[in-house]
Amino acid sequence: MGRSGNPAKRALHDSALARATAKEPASVLKATFYCDESGYTGANWADADQPVFVQGGWLIMHRERREILDEVVTLKERFSLRAEELKWVRVARRRDSSAVYRAFFELMLRHGALPFFFVMDKDFLLAAKTVETFFDPAYNHHFTDGFTGASEEKKQLVEMLLPAREILDEFASLHHGGVVPPRERVRDLAEMIADWFELGGAPWIAETQRHYSDDQLDDLRSEFGATNSMRSTTGHSLPGLMQLLENFLRPRAIALGILHDNLTRFDDVIEFVRRLLRPSRPRDSMPVGSGSFYFSMPTVTGFDLVDSKSEPFVQLADLLCGFVRTVFTKIRNGEELEDDELAICADIAMVHHEYHCWDANMPEAMWESFAAQGWAELRRRFGS
Repeated sequence: MGRSGNPAKRALHDSALARATAKEPASVLKATFYCDESGYTGANWADADQPVFVQGGWLIMHRERREILDEVVTLKERFSLRAEELKWVRVARRRDSSAVYRAFFELMLRHGALPFFFVMDKDFLLAAKTVETFFDPAYNHHFTDGFTGASEEKKQLVEMLLPAREILDEFASLHHGGVVPPRERVRDLAEMIADWFELGGAPWIAETQRHYSDDQLDDLRSEFGATNSMRSTTGHSLPGLMQLLENFLRPRAIALGILHDNLTRFDDVIEFVRRLLRPSRPRDSMPVGSGSFYFSMPTVTGFDLVDSKSEPFVQLADLLCGFVRTVFTKIRNGEELEDDELAICADIAMVHHEYHCWDANMPEAMWESFAAQGWAELRRRFGS
C-alpha cells in the first residue's frame, strides 16, 4: 500500500497516540495488549461455517484506560447494550451492528489505541500447509535447504493449489485426524498434487511430488501427528501476532504486558511465547521475506491469561476480532460491505500502512478486494 492519502485521520490518531504517551515518563511508556480470537475451529480447517479466523486485540497506553472505560459505559448506554459482557456474537445479531462497532472502533483510535490482529483464510492456510509439508527440503530431495525461506515462490505454489478442492479436503482430513496416516494414503496425496500441477502446465513441479522413497514418506507423514495446539489456527497465528508486536516495539521505549482471554490446552504454544520474553542477544533476528523474524521480545513484561468477564478491554478485543472476521468473510464471499464497514476498512487500511500492525494469510484476491474497498472509501470520504 502507498501513502494513506488520509492526513486528517492520520493526524487525529497520531495526536491521540502522542497525548497517550506524553502522560508517561519519557524513559518508560507503559501499555498493555489485550487479546482474543474469533472463528476458532481447532484442527478442523475445512469448516465451511467458519472459513476465516482472526486473533488480535488492542494495544492501549495505561493512562488512557480510565477515559476509555468511561466512554465505553456511555456507548453501552447509547446503544442499549445491557449484557454484563460485551461480545461480538451478541452485537452481530443487531441490524445496526456495523454502526455500533464503528462507534467503539473510533473511540479506541481517538485514545491512541492501536489494533493488532492476524487474519487467516482457512483454505489458504490448508494450501500453505500442504506446500510447507510436501515441498519441505527435509522430506523432498528435489529442494535445497534454501527453499525453506523462499516465501514468494511458496506463495505462488499456494495460489496454484487453492482451486484444488479435492487436494485441500484430503489434506484437511489428514490434518484434522491428528494421527500418523498410512504411508500409501500420503503417497496417493502426493500423486494427486503431482497430477494437479501436471494438468496446470507445470510438469517440473509435478515431478517433485513423484518418486518419494518409503523413508521420505515416513518422515513426511509424521507431520500429521503434531499436538492439537500446533494443528490449530491459534498455534499458527499467536506466534505471528507476537512478531507484529515486536516489530512495532523495537524502535519504541514501551514496557508492554500482554493479557489474553483464557486459552486451554495450549500450554506448548504459551510456553513458546513466554520463552521469547527475554533480553535481546546478538543476532536475535533473521530476515524473512521483506521483514524480520525476532527470537526475543525484550520490552514485553509478561504474557498472562485472564477471564474476559472480568476484563473489559479483552471484551473490546473480542469485538475487534469478531468484526474483522465478519468483514473478511464477506470479502472472501464477494459480498457487498455496508457503509460503516467500509469506513472501518478505510481506517484499517490506514493503520496497516502507518504501523503495519496487522497481517493476513489469505489469497491475493482477498488482499486486492480489501485494498480496493478500503482505499476507495478514503477517496470518497476526502473527495480525491
